[in-house]
Amino acid sequence: MKFLIAILIAYFLGSIPSGFILGKIFKGIDIRQYGSKNIGATNVMRVAGVIPGIISFIFDFLKGFFAVQIGRWLLESTMNVFSAPILNFFNKIEDPKTYQIFIIIIGISVIIGHIFPIFLKFRGGKGVATGAGAFINIVPIPIVYALISFVIILIIFRYVSLASMIAVITFFIAELIKNIPKFDELPFLILTAFMMILIIFRHKENIKRLINGQESKINFKKQKEK
Repeated sequence: MKFLIAILIAYFLGSIPSGFILGKIFKGIDIRQYGSKNIGATNVMRVAGVIPGIISFIFDFLKGFFAVQIGRWLLESTMNVFSAPILNFFNKIEDPKTYQIFIIIIGISVIIGHIFPIFLKFRGGKGVATGAGAFINIVPIPIVYALISFVIILIIFRYVSLASMIAVITFFIAELIKNIPKFDELPFLILTAFMMILIIFRHKENIKRLINGQESKINFKKQKEK
């Protein structure tokens, strides 16, 4: 039952639409009606400004991190909600692989909450910042490589979408290399593969715009002047 509680907490925490809230606070607008019509930090930065965009990114990142951390606290506690054997499975965390799988599902839950938030009729963001926050708690070394690649690609090409996709591919490759040759973290590797596919799929419209040369770039100089 602790596991089920952790999943629900993660989903509802992920569903908090920081970009939507900040659009209302700073501009009095529905952020979904402007720019890319996305509630993510990039669109918030373009439409509402740098400060709201940074706040949105930090909030989304932290909700991913703390959703997983709360899940850890619950799973590692000594509390047993149910004593019935058939329900006790959800309290079982002795096996390392079982623990890894539980943590993975909690991480996925917070990301799904961000992408499909119940508070906005299941129309949310792309899950990059929230995913980064969750993964830095689950697999910190691969996510560091992913963040480095994100920054490098963003500086060179100035496309947030391209940087996000390259970062998630780097994330998967780093976790794959980390697993070779024993594959001790196979559940985590499966998670990174799933997230790579999901985030790239969520960027399908961006891919079309990149191919057609219509994708918007981040203008660092313009942001500084503002």
